[in-house]
Amino acid sequence: MASVAAPRQLDVAVELAVLPDIREHVRLAAASLGLAGLALEDLLVAVDEAATNIVKHGYRGQSGRLNIAVERNADTVEVRIRDTARHFDPRGEAPPDLTVPLPDRPVGGMGIHLMRTLTDGMAWRPVPTGGNEITLAKRLVR
Repeated sequence: MASVAAPRQLDVAVELAVLPDIREHVRLAAASLGLAGLALEDLLVAVDEAATNIVKHGYRGQSGRLNIAVERNADTVEVRIRDTARHFDPRGEAPPDLTVPLPDRPVGGMGIHLMRTLTDGMAWRPVPTGGNEITLAKRLVR
């Protein structure tokens, strides 16, 4: 049976300046749990997109906090991001139209698509006390 590790937590104030801290925390924690190579890089991009969307669109310039937990469940590393921003379920967002040539596409709009395609699972749930919890999962490469 695979091991299950306790979550490695980071709690930060909401601002774009903390995005590198979040990335480094997830990088170190996920690597310590066995994630490596392209799987680790894919997870980092997905986490960057999620955290950036929360800071820019969820809080909309308001103060708040983000809690990031990284843990291993069997053969998967999961990153759980909690906020206290307005509820937003990313699962209902339509995918971007990738047939439109790059110069003709609007700026932005790729974050949720990247979270979906670069991970092996994306889950969302509303936090009962207010806010959101998004979980991004990546399987370990064997």
